[in-house]
Amino acid sequence: MTTYDTTPRPAPKADGAIPTTVRFDPSESLEIDRWILELRKQTGIRRDKVEVIRELLCMARTPDSILRDALTDRAQRMGT
Repeated sequence: MTTYDTTPRPAPKADGAIPTTVRFDPSESLEIDRWILELRKQTGIRRDKVEVIRELLCMARTPDSILRDALTDRAQRMGT
């Protein structure tokens, strides 16, 4: 079982942050918004889209991450 450091990591201050843009089509954005609302219902914790994306990227960078393995497998399948 993979475990993750669940310590909240605050977003960087605006003056030192490097912005990154992620674009979604309207239906994908709506699907993500609904998923994030479902996470809020399940956990009772309010997270915005940016926080969720940052957390997913943090989890994917974990060396023994199932998410990292899945992303690698998907990239390899798409590259062929």
